Amino acid sequence: MKKTLLIATLIASTFTSAQDSLITSVNEDPYVKKGNYNPLSPPNTYQNADNPNYWKNKMPHAAYWQQDVYYNIKARIDEETDIITATEKLTYTNNSPDELNVVYFHIYQNAFQPGSYLDELQSQNGKNPKYGEYESQKLGTTIDEISINGENVATELDNTILKVYLPTTLKKNMSITFDIKFKTYFDDGDVRRRMAIFNSWGYKHYNGVHWYPRICVYDAKFGWTKDQHLGKEFYGNFGTFDVELDFASDFIVEATGFLLNRDEVLPKELREKLDIKNFKDKPWGSTPSVITPYTKGERKVWKFHAENVHDFAFTADPTYRIGEAWWQDKVCYSLVQEPHAIKWQNAAEFGAQCLKVFSEDFGMYVYHKVIVADARSGMEYPMITLDGGSDPGYRDLLAHEIGHMWFFGQVGNNETYRALLDEGFTQFLTAWAMIKIDGEYVIENDLKNKWQQKFKKPTKAIDEEIYYSYINDATKYNDPVISTHSDHFHGAIGHGGGYRHVYYKTAGMLYNLQYVLGDELFLDAMKHYFATWKIAHPYNEDFRNTIIRYTKVDLNWFFDQWLETTKRIDYSVKVKGNIVTFNRKSRMQMPIDFSIIAKNGKKYDYHIPNNWFIKKTDATILPRWNGWDLIHPKYSTIIDVPSGIAKVIIDPTNRLADAYMPDNSSEYNTTFSFDHKLWQYSDWRNYEVKYRPDLWWNNYDGIKVGLNLNGGYMNHHHLFDATAWLNTGTLQKDSILNPNNYDHYSYRLTYNTNLDNITLNSRIELKSQFIAGLYTNKLSLKKSDSKGNNSMEVELFSLYRTNNQYLINNDWELRKMNNRINITIEHKYKHVYGNGTLNLALQSSALGSNYDYNSLSVSIKNNNKIEKLKIATRIFCQIGTGSNWAEESKLVLAGANNEEMMDSKFTRANGLVESDDMHYSYTTNHFHSGGGLNLRGYTGYIAPEFNDDGTIKSFDYNGTSGASLNTEVDFTAYLPPSIRRNHINSYFFADAGIITSEILTKENYKESFSELRADAGIGFTYRFDNFGPLETINPLIIRFDIPLFLNRPPASDNDFMQMRWLIGINKAF
Repeated sequence: MKKTLLIATLIASTFTSAQDSLITSVNEDPYVKKGNYNPLSPPNTYQNADNPNYWKNKMPHAAYWQQDVYYNIKARIDEETDIITATEKLTYTNNSPDELNVVYFHIYQNAFQPGSYLDELQSQNGKNPKYGEYESQKLGTTIDEISINGENVATELDNTILKVYLPTTLKKNMSITFDIKFKTYFDDGDVRRRMAIFNSWGYKHYNGVHWYPRICVYDAKFGWTKDQHLGKEFYGNFGTFDVELDFASDFIVEATGFLLNRDEVLPKELREKLDIKNFKDKPWGSTPSVITPYTKGERKVWKFHAENVHDFAFTADPTYRIGEAWWQDKVCYSLVQEPHAIKWQNAAEFGAQCLKVFSEDFGMYVYHKVIVADARSGMEYPMITLDGGSDPGYRDLLAHEIGHMWFFGQVGNNETYRALLDEGFTQFLTAWAMIKIDGEYVIENDLKNKWQQKFKKPTKAIDEEIYYSYINDATKYNDPVISTHSDHFHGAIGHGGGYRHVYYKTAGMLYNLQYVLGDELFLDAMKHYFATWKIAHPYNEDFRNTIIRYTKVDLNWFFDQWLETTKRIDYSVKVKGNIVTFNRKSRMQMPIDFSIIAKNGKKYDYHIPNNWFIKKTDATILPRWNGWDLIHPKYSTIIDVPSGIAKVIIDPTNRLADAYMPDNSSEYNTTFSFDHKLWQYSDWRNYEVKYRPDLWWNNYDGIKVGLNLNGGYMNHHHLFDATAWLNTGTLQKDSILNPNNYDHYSYRLTYNTNLDNITLNSRIELKSQFIAGLYTNKLSLKKSDSKGNNSMEVELFSLYRTNNQYLINNDWELRKMNNRINITIEHKYKHVYGNGTLNLALQSSALGSNYDYNSLSVSIKNNNKIEKLKIATRIFCQIGTGSNWAEESKLVLAGANNEEMMDSKFTRANGLVESDDMHYSYTTNHFHSGGGLNLRGYTGYIAPEFNDDGTIKSFDYNGTSGASLNTEVDFTAYLPPSIRRNHINSYFFADAGIITSEILTKENYKESFSELRADAGIGFTYRFDNFGPLETINPLIIRFDIPLFLNRPPASDNDFMQMRWLIGINKAF
């Protein structure tokens, strides 16, 4: 018995010893060196006591800890198969107080395949991803082997997360080493994949990102952070990377870390040939030269060492050429594809300037380099940014991605959980750098013509990067709670669902924090935050607590409002004598800076604190405004200035992110300008009013000389569009009867605004016009859901015609009121092949109408894409009742009725389109206006229906009820590029429908409709959008269709194969 116990004890002791040998204590870790700290070359000195950036040497707080990693990766990138084959040795140190029995790895590239969580999200968003060859086989990253000390370990894979069961417990202050063999596959499916491969002038370009098994972060807030990758953000452990990248010898490679064998892979002679200055005059887009010819089997190994980083990425391209610029001991390398070199000459210098600005203003850059690479991307990784574009348009992109070296690269927050701490902070840095480097206004390309030179206004960098995008949504109550998981913005993909405001709202918050604290204290606090949390992992609460403790200012009211709510800033000011009254119209409180402009022109500055804190300012301090939310929404003060108050302006610095700026001045901020039709951002600081001349012509009015005024705020508040014309009679058509009876004036007025104070996503619209002898008046209310996918509109509508000399056809009675109530319900949807719209419309004659009719119609439009074909379908059905129909409102067999044609300047009056082009007869005509049943082949055909004895029963060119199916198959993608480049599209079409003028009942509905009519053919459109310098005029689409009758051709013209043609303006449907 004693022998048995002894043997058992020895076996257990041996097994335990074997298991413990898999684990080493931190003090025994072979990677911890006792030599001097040197982040530029092996050995790994990340954990050294003299590493000023190691977390133990600068703990953010006494209880803080984070895990350490050391990756040693050797990878071969096969340019023939596009496969990375690699080995990875990962030493993981557990600095937590917890014992770990499992670990988790990110396998990011598995997101881009059928059946993944991202694939499901794409499907739920109406997308139908097309995957590449490897992706379709579910080949993202495959683990061939994972072991510890030669012993394979059990694993469990759930798409992008790999669970690894440890053979023995990893105790605190112990390390474990994993040996991993893996493959990662490049591919080019259509789901946005940052790990990219593309053709670069006949060469392969590789962006190697998130390409290796990356251990998840275990932190004090969550334990294991093991979010599935849905295409957005990331989170990684700090440590060291030693990486060797084996490429074909013609590739130029850059990556995270210090290039250890630069003299070997980039000898001086080769570096001189690759210098970007050699290609400063090379035409944009021209074929690259060959500097290192490709020789199959000839390889180069690029060796990199990086410390204090949490990720490793690379980019490689044989056409890369190199720029270089230094600031102090920091270098910025630019890598540009040679055909783009002419417009990348300043990239390295601009990058070095960014390093200078961010280092001086927010904290010294801890790394030795940053890369800006021409890589058809817009992403950041430690020491390397993957960019695109050209100068000057790429400057904000470069500034943004280099800014990420501070917030993401050095301050390594959990961006998957809360992306605002990196994306928002970096968006703030983007504007900051552009202003510091280029000045207040964005540098743009030279204006092409005198019109642009005369009217184009410069854009402020702070507006383009932050305020326009934030205010554009905040003014609509459409900004989200930004303290939200990056994957939880309404299940949207990309920047949808409000996700974009982790950029813009956060950046706006930081400028408003500067406004609250004052410039000096704000910058000192931001520097302190960076110094405290660089090479560490803060969360939102860490940021706010760090700022509050440093400034000794209670800012919880500020951070609560901006981070945790959808409250917004909205103040107004009014002046009566020497009494100034401020009104907080929305629920977010802020201190108020304001200026008084005296009647003698002198300026006086004042500050109203909203709390005990008073910032450093030269302004006169007024009593506190103790008010928030619904408490004390108004504040009045008496101010005496010698000459009296002329104007009061809230926040002349324009940092206060007020959601409705016009009433931030006692004189109401308004601008008047010429409507130059150049694209520009809406002015978030002012209510805009624009004016322009308006000229038109028709056969009866002759030349119409008019003036247009339009205006509004941020395309949301108090929008109006008014035009008045003087009709001259000049250049009337000679054959006009009663040429002096034209209307001597015309006008059009529309006004619409939101009803946000009553209910969100609702609008009221008023319209009144008198054009081409017709009075039109409309009052409507429209309610939509927050995404605009569902809406309901109720409309009071009235038509009254006083003159029919304008009409292209005369189906309209004079001096009869056509009054209606219209109710429209619309639903927009997406499906795997495209999108569609379902429209349900009810029209009913209303009080005061001379007519009595009703209609219920359903329209379903779908836009589909199958391979390269674009397929558009329309199903339409209308049921009409009533004893007295307005002829102009009847359903038309071939296209639009007269009422619908009044919506187009081309068809509302006899002019460019004449009566001869659209009159009805026993054969077809040549002008088609889309609408109605839309059987375009029957344009102008009177469509008689016959009794059994051959007499005419009815003319069914219009009616009260009907149904149709219309289809267009656009095959433009298969046309030669020479045709496509000239804005010509081509499609096949088919239309079929039935119609009746009879009142439908249960007894007669089968016999009442006409027999089916159908046409088909081929069509072409030409898109004209060359309006010279006028950028915002909608393109004019001219349509040419060649229809064939599939049945029932005109009785007087019954040759099925006869050449028929028609022209239209805009698409048929």
